[in-house]
Amino acid sequence: MKNKYKKIILGTAQFGMKYGIANKKGRIKTIEIKKILNFLQKRKINYLDTANAYKVSENEIGKYFKRNKKKFKVITKYSIKGQRNILSQFRTSFLSLGYLPDTVLAHNHHDYLDPLFHKQIKILRRKYSIKNIGVSVYNISELQKILKYKKPDIIQVPINILDKRFINKKIIKIIKKKSIKIFGRSIFLQGLLFKKKEYIFKNFRNVKKKYLLLQKIAKNENVSLSELSLIWVNNLRHIDKIIIGVDSLEQLKKNMIIIKKKISKKSLLQIEKINLNNNKIIIPYLWKIKQ
Repeated sequence: MKNKYKKIILGTAQFGMKYGIANKKGRIKTIEIKKILNFLQKRKINYLDTANAYKVSENEIGKYFKRNKKKFKVITKYSIKGQRNILSQFRTSFLSLGYLPDTVLAHNHHDYLDPLFHKQIKILRRKYSIKNIGVSVYNISELQKILKYKKPDIIQVPINILDKRFINKKIIKIIKKKSIKIFGRSIFLQGLLFKKKEYIFKNFRNVKKKYLLLQKIAKNENVSLSELSLIWVNNLRHIDKIIIGVDSLEQLKKNMIIIKKKISKKSLLQIEKINLNNNKIIIPYLWKIKQ
């Protein structure tokens, strides 16, 4: 039987800290994390995305493994900035998780372009069976620098119904020609797509017309804007995996129901044509939020 959730990776930033602009609950409690991970096991969703920077996220995954002896394939991210020691960060991950991560990513393009990162990764790959090495990127210019420097196995890129920079046909062709896997993150634009339109219009200029067009498509498909983004990204054939974060088991269950929904070809084509091209909304570190 075909696994309907084969693309899904659970993002675990909320396991370690309050994450996302729409997060009102704060860090997920250990008992809720156990329920979430049990649910994933039953649905054969095998990947978790974490990072040293997500505070106790790796510890929480490790707690689950030590109690249940059930492993997930773990993607973790390290930064060479500050510590300058990937090897010690890897040891911390191993001790926290109780087993080896499957994939190691540079937390950003600066880390990936640092020769020290690759020198230490080479040592890790010689000693341990790390399957993939990659990088998380935030814009096209960063990706271009990465591709000129050294081919990664995986790139993590932001993608949602407001942000289509990385699914440009020329860019996809270059990435796929190099056999690089594309993992989509920020599917809900760090929670912004859960916010009401009044909040969006108050905080971001020149988005009203296109935002209302997308909202009209969502209404026609009988889904919310965040749900439309999830369904649309999951339908992109060039995206190998998608990373979704949740605040609770209830939200995860809802997402798993939504992801099975289909939207019309007409809506898919309409969404594809709506390009925002507004960095002040699609790049979260540029946000200037008025509460």
